[in-house]
Amino acid sequence: MARGRSKKVVPNRGGMAFGRNLMVLALAIFGLGAYGVVMGALTLKWPRADATITSAELLRQTSTRRGPDGRSIEDGWNSFHVLYQYRVSDRDYVAGGVEPYDFGMQNSAGAAKMRERHPVGSQAKVAYDPAHPAVSYLEPGPSSVALVLSGIGAFMLLVGWWVRTKAAQGIGAMNEEGATERIAKAQRDGTSL
Repeated sequence: MARGRSKKVVPNRGGMAFGRNLMVLALAIFGLGAYGVVMGALTLKWPRADATITSAELLRQTSTRRGPDGRSIEDGWNSFHVLYQYRVSDRDYVAGGVEPYDFGMQNSAGAAKMRERHPVGSQAKVAYDPAHPAVSYLEPGPSSVALVLSGIGAFMLLVGWWVRTKAAQGIGAMNEEGATERIAKAQRDGTSL
């Protein structure tokens, strides 16, 4: 038999505000990522042209910092920079787009793999914008960065909704005056809050 609560549940306004703010931030991140995913997916329908890779560099960037124990810690990441030449309607173009809507970021492991797939002098199919043939991408489709942003935004949105729901149920009011005493009493008596 279900027991009803004897007290009226008082929503935790601070928790509800935090949940709302988290959801607003999540919507901004998700919106940016979703825009990149949709626009990247549209490039899959673009026509293809044969291209020759004229320059392909894998740049390894590193930074060094001191750990809490004083030892040196080196962080590193890769970025792939490429130039390729292609022809559309009897006109030659040179471009360097790798992934569409990557917001200036690359997946470090993906950059290393791209360098292996596209050495200098190799042939590749590039997707070009039929309205503006100078805009092209070596790897059309949603970029890994846009997909990650969408995933992070969706996760944060769910967490914000969960926090807001729990705060509306009165959960999360641990720092209120007398909260510790009420919790201790409930544990002693074996009742729920």
